[in-house]
Amino acid sequence: MRRRGLLAAGALLPLPALGQSFPARPVRLVVPWAPGGATSNIARIVGDAMAPHLGQSVVLDHRAGAGGAIGSENVAKSPADGYSILIAGAGTFYRPAIERDVPFDPARDFGFVGPVGDGPFALVVRNGLPDTLPGFIAAARARPGSFNMASSGQGSTSHLAGEAFNTAAGITATHVPYRGAAPAMADLVGGRVDYYFDAFSTVLENARAGRIGLLGVTTPVRAPQVPDVPTLIEAGLPGFSIAPWWGLVGPSGMPEAAVARLSAALERALAQPAVQDALGAQGCRAFFLAPGAFADYVRAEDAKWTRVIDAAGLRVR
Repeated sequence: MRRRGLLAAGALLPLPALGQSFPARPVRLVVPWAPGGATSNIARIVGDAMAPHLGQSVVLDHRAGAGGAIGSENVAKSPADGYSILIAGAGTFYRPAIERDVPFDPARDFGFVGPVGDGPFALVVRNGLPDTLPGFIAAARARPGSFNMASSGQGSTSHLAGEAFNTAAGITATHVPYRGAAPAMADLVGGRVDYYFDAFSTVLENARAGRIGLLGVTTPVRAPQVPDVPTLIEAGLPGFSIAPWWGLVGPSGMPEAAVARLSAALERALAQPAVQDALGAQGCRAFFLAPGAFADYVRAEDAKWTRVIDAAGLRVR
C-alpha cells in the first residue's frame, strides 16, 4: 500500500504534553451513516487504533439520516471540548450548496483534527449490460434517459460521482437515491437499477461473485485491491478522476491541547501497517496531515466537488 501522506508527515511527534489531561473519559466518534457501510467500518478501525494512544476508548455513535446531516449537526452543536468528533467526508462540507436549510454551517461550525484517507469509487453495472466502459457508454447514449443510476442518497458523494460521470460520458439517466449503500446494492444485484458508484467495500463481494459487473475505478491509478481493473481514464474517459475522502472534525473552538492530542493519536494510528491494511480493505488509502494542512485540503476538495455540483445543475439557487 502507498504511504505518501504518512511519509510526507515526517517522523512521529511525541504526544503533546499540554494534552495529557485530555481525554479524561471516552471520546465519542459520531458516524452520520448506518452501521455496516464503508464509513462505519473506517471509523471503527481508526477509533480502535487511536484509543491506546489516548488512554481512553473511542466509542462509535451512529446517527444516520438526512444524508448525513443528522449526525453532522449533532457534532456541530456539541460542546467544543474534544469529546465529540465526527467522521466527515466531502458531503459534510458541500451539502449547503445542494440543500436548503442545512442545520449547520460547515465553514463556521467545524474544527479540524486530521484526515483518515481517501480512495476510489468503483463503477458497477447490473448483469446483462456491456462489461466494458465504451460498451456501457454506447448503450446508454443509444437510449437517452432510459438507464437508472442508483446512489446511496440524494446529494451523497455516490450521487455526485455518478453525476460527474454522466457529464463526462455525455449520457443522461434517471437518478434513483436510496437510504444507504446496502439497499442500492441489493437493487443493482436484483437488476432493478442499471449502474452505481460506491466504495470498494460495498461492491467487491458482489463483483467478485459475478453478481454485478465492475467496469473501472475513479482514481488516476489502479486500486491495489483490484489491480486488474482499469481506471476509468484507462478505459476510455480521459481526465476523469474522483477520490472521496474521510477525516475527523469536531465542533469549532475545541481547545488547542485537545486537538493536538487527537491529531497525534490519529497520526500514530495511521502509521501502523496493520491499520493501513485494514483501511485498504475498505477502499481507503491512509494518509495524515496536521490540522491546519487538513483544513486547507478540505477547502480545496470542497472547491472540486462544488464544480461537480454546478456542472450537474444541482446547486440550490
